[in-house]
Amino acid sequence: MSFKDILVHVDSTTASRTRLRLALILAHRFDARLSGLHVIPEPDVPPYFKPSVVERITSIYARNAKVAADQAAALFQAETRDAAAAIAWECVAGDMEELIAERARFSDLLVLGQFDTENPPTISAFLLPAKVVFGSAAPILVVPNAGQFSDVGRHALIAWDGSREAARAIRDAMPLLQAADQVSVLAVDPLREDHMHEGPHTPAVVAYLAHHGVRAGEIEISSDRRGVTRDLLEHAKSAGAHLLVMAAYGHWPIWEFIVGGTTQDLLERTTIPVLMSR
Repeated sequence: MSFKDILVHVDSTTASRTRLRLALILAHRFDARLSGLHVIPEPDVPPYFKPSVVERITSIYARNAKVAADQAAALFQAETRDAAAAIAWECVAGDMEELIAERARFSDLLVLGQFDTENPPTISAFLLPAKVVFGSAAPILVVPNAGQFSDVGRHALIAWDGSREAARAIRDAMPLLQAADQVSVLAVDPLREDHMHEGPHTPAVVAYLAHHGVRAGEIEISSDRRGVTRDLLEHAKSAGAHLLVMAAYGHWPIWEFIVGGTTQDLLERTTIPVLMSR
């Protein structure tokens, strides 16, 4: 089991260089083909402007988007110029979330950036990871906007809650888990009476991993009023984890979008790469 096709979303931001370099590290590690994708988003112009204003705004938007696309292509070319991995580049226009999710269906791993609140929509998308994971068949590696992540996967922490989605995340992360120096399975509140799943069965997960050549430790913690997200991130930091493997959307996506949830909250605050699938 390995990643043979890796897709990375590239834009013109500094954060894009960080995730592109991480994607290259993984492509070399797994002898994979690396594909870069830039999406020029459709202009979002309020309908209440008069036609002449709409035309002017659309023209400005298009020019800015073209500049961003050219910068993304130049960044990809510069970073991959001496790469030993097979390289491909594509720039398309349309709905960013839909197109990335569609292209990811033909990849083994999709590399995306964290939530971005610093740049306009012509460059990046604020809710991109949380939206794409619902339409993508591939696992998604979400890379924080700042930091160095050459050790990704060296110590992998699995967030386990007994759900189908969590089991899927483990299977999708198996290439990284098998290459890791250390793997820990973390269950939060495993004995809670109102737990949404019928027990996390952590020992069974450890045994399953062992059958695939992954030696994993078992950890159980109790959360407090600060929330599961803070517990996960604080434990990951204290344990020196380089990767968090987790399920996306423990509840229905529309529910998490309305009231918030662990997936969205964690992706906003994580400082280490997160591999998630659904």
